Amino acid sequence: MRILVVCAVPEEAQAVEAGRSLRHELDVLVCGVGPAAAAAATARTIAENSHMGRAYDVVVNAGICGAFPGKARIGDLLIATDSVAAELGVALPWRFQPIDEIGFGTNRIGCNTVLTVAVEGVRGEILTLASITGSDGLAANLAHRYPDAIGEAMEGFGVATAAQQAGLPFAEIRAVSNYIGDRDVENWDWSAALKTLTTGIREL
Repeated sequence: MRILVVCAVPEEAQAVEAGRSLRHELDVLVCGVGPAAAAAATARTIAENSHMGRAYDVVVNAGICGAFPGKARIGDLLIATDSVAAELGVALPWRFQPIDEIGFGTNRIGCNTVLTVAVEGVRGEILTLASITGSDGLAANLAHRYPDAIGEAMEGFGVATAAQQAGLPFAEIRAVSNYIGDRDVENWDWSAALKTLTTGIREL
């Protein structure tokens, strides 16, 4: 099985490489930060490899993330049941209206949970945003809008969109480096998260 693993930054890619298994043929792509870069780079890589007769069977988005307090702890592994574009819709004065409600598509893509059945971690929705949530108030608002969400990151929905349009199964796994809310980077733990990410990739 050929797997394309998409990461935002080189540090995440190195953690994935450290967990590489001989069971599968695995390519690691560093796509850049954000949903647009993730979608474009993933779609290009899928197409290029398909044209060369090296088509992928599976696409996985892997990296670090923030977790909603009470849903997971720093160093935990999150496994997405759905990738949700939390900002895709209409921001009305009194509520947020997901794009699903206005008939222009959907803001969620379901993940293939068979791909991650052997991976141990916390399962639930992972939100994709173009900007990191930097206050407790914004975090509370997101948690209210998406009660099944366990974490947030910046690339999942973009990678999922490219995979879906190519007809490929998609999974998203994320290791928690921080809690969502006030931006206190001194309490972030990238090292613990990256070690967890390596373990998660090894279990795929």
